Amino acid sequence: MEWIVWYGNFLKRLIEAKRIIRTKFEKLELMEALVLRVSVRWEILIIQNIITSLNKDSTIYSSVLGLRLRKHLSRDEIKAILIGHRYIDFRNVEEVKSFRKKYLSPAYNPFKVISKSDARKINEFLIMRNLLAHYSDFARRTYNQFMKNKYKYQHIPEPGSFLLAITPSGEYRWSQYLRTFGDVSDVMLKSVT
Repeated sequence: MEWIVWYGNFLKRLIEAKRIIRTKFEKLELMEALVLRVSVRWEILIIQNIITSLNKDSTIYSSVLGLRLRKHLSRDEIKAILIGHRYIDFRNVEEVKSFRKKYLSPAYNPFKVISKSDARKINEFLIMRNLLAHYSDFARRTYNQFMKNKYKYQHIPEPGSFLLAITPSGEYRWSQYLRTFGDVSDVMLKSVT
């Protein structure tokens, strides 16, 4: 997906910047802001894929809800039915997959192609997003537990520092997350077109 490539290139320029964005603090602040932006793009992609799937076949959705709907609804009709006047929120990949099992036709299901390892990586990113979006005690505990269990940290780094760290393979950690989003986005797109 183009947006993944753009964010990857932008983050590389951000890290290498020496004039306008000079300090480590400034780079960390921008990195953390971009976590939120990438998460929003992911949420938009999820909703677009649900709409595309229901546009191709709404029979399971109609059946589960006990509605008499046409098999092929317009995108506007789907938005009105699915979203209406409220916000849809999926906190993790499991919630997306649960929605797909319940409401989407297997023939047009973009989420069945998300592997367990990719789901774990995306969920890790969403844990960081939740901390940065809310800074609640619950979000902090979840993030700290994730860092202790998965990465064995004694002193928990802030998400920006964690993402800007260099991995043993010599790349920035954020690039692993972006690559996962890109790979999953490409596979999902192919499954609904």
